[in-house]
Amino acid sequence: MSIDKEESVKKLFTAESAKVDTNKGDTFYDDLYLQCQKRIEDLRKLEPLNNRMDFTQSIEDQGLERRDFLKWASATTAMLMLPASFTPLVAEAAVLMNRVPVVWVELSDCAGNSEALLRSDGPQIDEIILDIISLEFHETLQAASGHQAEKQMDEAMEHFHGKYLLFVEGAIPLGMNGQYGTIGAKAETFVDHLHRAAEGAAAVVAVGSCATFGGIPAAAPNPTDAVGVMDVVKGKPIINIPACPANPSNMVGVILHFVLTGSIPELDSLLRPK
Repeated sequence: MSIDKEESVKKLFTAESAKVDTNKGDTFYDDLYLQCQKRIEDLRKLEPLNNRMDFTQSIEDQGLERRDFLKWASATTAMLMLPASFTPLVAEAAVLMNRVPVVWVELSDCAGNSEALLRSDGPQIDEIILDIISLEFHETLQAASGHQAEKQMDEAMEHFHGKYLLFVEGAIPLGMNGQYGTIGAKAETFVDHLHRAAEGAAAVVAVGSCATFGGIPAAAPNPTDAVGVMDVVKGKPIINIPACPANPSNMVGVILHFVLTGSIPELDSLLRPK
């Protein structure tokens, strides 16, 4: 192996994206525990945004016992790189996830991530949680269409300004001034649609290969000049959850972290949750 290639390999395995600090000390986790407790207390005082489904009832309806849920909470706590003492907080955060509004938009995509959630077999607790979140807008799943859909999105972004998580599925075509992708009665380009949705979001979550790094729409020769979310949205926290379809556990983990702490998880150099 040449010296240049050897150095490249060394850099690959010592890159910042691979480093995860799992030993931050007792003081850090004590302070974080208190922060999470305060956050959960504040969320508990809020009315559920989604009254259609009760989490406990949903678990029972699917034939899952409380012991199954606690096992899931324990595994999720480990996935979030938190001490086992956080397990009760993670469990309660899951129950309170319908206090956090979610807006989901689709751009240049095949709806594969949405389809995967709709057609999951099981179902597992991750899917049940995604069923009870307060999904305020989703073109594929909602009943509203046309002007009613546009109104629903506008109202959700206005009412929950600064509080909602924006999930983006699909790449963004920049070619021909964005005219390769338009939406709504005003023929708003995907670029403008994304900017408008991201403006009032607490954070933006790019879901799937297309939204994260351009995916198939960005493949050579990329006639529409398609790019990922992080190439378009600036000045907002962005979380990339790649793969197609994205793993529901990763989506739940990001929402759970936001519910627990009010902030996004620690990210690597490609903006993926560590």
